[in-house]
Amino acid sequence: MGDRADTSIMIVGTIPSAAAVTALTAAVVAENAKPGWEEGVFEDGDFMCLLQETIEQGKPLWIYGSDKLGATMDDVEDVCREHGIAFAVHGERGPSWDSFVKRWMPGWPEPVTVYGSDGPSIGAAKVASLLRSGPEGIAELTALADRLKGVDLPEIVDASPQMRKELERLIQVEYGETGPMASAPTP
Repeated sequence: MGDRADTSIMIVGTIPSAAAVTALTAAVVAENAKPGWEEGVFEDGDFMCLLQETIEQGKPLWIYGSDKLGATMDDVEDVCREHGIAFAVHGERGPSWDSFVKRWMPGWPEPVTVYGSDGPSIGAAKVASLLRSGPEGIAELTALADRLKGVDLPEIVDASPQMRKELERLIQVEYGETGPMASAPTP
């Protein structure tokens, strides 16, 4: 089908809770996402282990999808937005297979998509209109330009120390090393 393409998502920012990890894991599995282009889809606790490893190494978390409708993984994006986790989708779509980057982070009402490889652009009419609005318009133009460029988008995926311990427990439960309540975190 002409509306399918490969895509990748960079997940960054703070993983806030065990519920976010569980929901993100379920979305990644539902999307048949992979840890790399040449690798198979995630199974069992593989995603949680990759998440923990990525957090420990202080890197962004990349996941990949092949033959995705609209070159996106909507389930993963929805979970990220629901739990306040920033992301950037990299893919191609449309009749000309234009590349795009779609970014979102907490505080943004909607994701911002930039097409092509020439960098973000703002239409001249929009720029002129905002400049005519005075200081408020200039502030809005600056904010719009920053969102399009991905300014302030976090560079790594992270978690609080408490969440790191909880992630370790979730991985042990996923692999059957402990029961769900056997190793509850201590206060």
